[in-house]
Amino acid sequence: QMCIRDWAGLGGTMTYAAFLAATMLVASISGRTEPVTLMRVGLAVAATGFTVNALAPNYPVLLLGLGLGGAAGAGIWIPAPTVATVGVSPERRGLVIGMLTSTIGFGILTVSGVTYLIRAVSNDDGLWRPVWAFEAAVAFLLLVLMVTVVRLDRTPAVESGGVNLAALRTVPGWSQITFAYALYGIAGGGFFAFVVAALEQDGGLTRTGATAVFAGMGLAGAIAAPITGRLSDQFGRKPVMLGSLAAVTAAAIAVALGPQWAVIGGAVLFGSVAGSFPTQVATYVRDHAEARVFAGAFATMLLFFSVAAIAAPTLMGWLADVTGSFTVPYLCLAGLAMTIMLIVLRLPKPRS
Repeated sequence: QMCIRDWAGLGGTMTYAAFLAATMLVASISGRTEPVTLMRVGLAVAATGFTVNALAPNYPVLLLGLGLGGAAGAGIWIPAPTVATVGVSPERRGLVIGMLTSTIGFGILTVSGVTYLIRAVSNDDGLWRPVWAFEAAVAFLLLVLMVTVVRLDRTPAVESGGVNLAALRTVPGWSQITFAYALYGIAGGGFFAFVVAALEQDGGLTRTGATAVFAGMGLAGAIAAPITGRLSDQFGRKPVMLGSLAAVTAAAIAVALGPQWAVIGGAVLFGSVAGSFPTQVATYVRDHAEARVFAGAFATMLLFFSVAAIAAPTLMGWLADVTGSFTVPYLCLAGLAMTIMLIVLRLPKPRS
């Protein structure tokens, strides 16, 4: 019989698998579909998936809801930078996409707070259906607003099909930025996967303390994303990418080698810049790709990123098991971040 960890792992696998499948679909149809239409469909699928989760009578139905939620993520987040920056000058795209990224952190904090309140009021630490119902209500509200309020001009159609390398090749330095983004999937996915365990095992924190630090990482990221986005508008995408990667390197070294205060500081530092590099990548691609071209190019990049991010926890866990601590795994992440810096340095100069 499967244990609780097996069931939970199966749910996570379903979510990621559905996201990857939907990403390939978005890459395939983005050239002949309006970005705002993709986003509306994504919100509709999300609302449906969350409703299924709230009403699921058994685990197979819950898996279906989780799959719908994972697939919805691709439909929402791939076209989101295009929709959010329509009519926005290139000098403000970093700020706008940074604000878009910050909503992820604030969303996590909101759901965490609502979950705590619902369980505290009901005096049931295992209550979960009302949380999914809350998320379904929010998704339906956003869908209504997207349909009734958001009105955008039509964008020109482009050729697309399958993994859209044609769209991706229109971006200067596309091979370097794609490779760097994929490697960052390992760095980011590996750091987040075991940071709580590292804080407990190597940092000496209690479970409550480690969880509090993790929440602080999310808050720091939500606050920092618009700031780094604005800095990229003023000083360029590449310098901010390099600065973010330097911070990731320092954070990984602190978690690997530092005393408790340095481990905590390194975790929060990483949380503050974790979303900066992906944000700058999205902004860099948006600077060189219009509307539907962006959706196809970014979806293709996201495929490589996602596969790398999924593999990262397994690699980190194996290294931790072999070495007996998280010191070597996090030092490897620091080395990986420095490697990504070297790749970013080779990006071509931006267009004037």
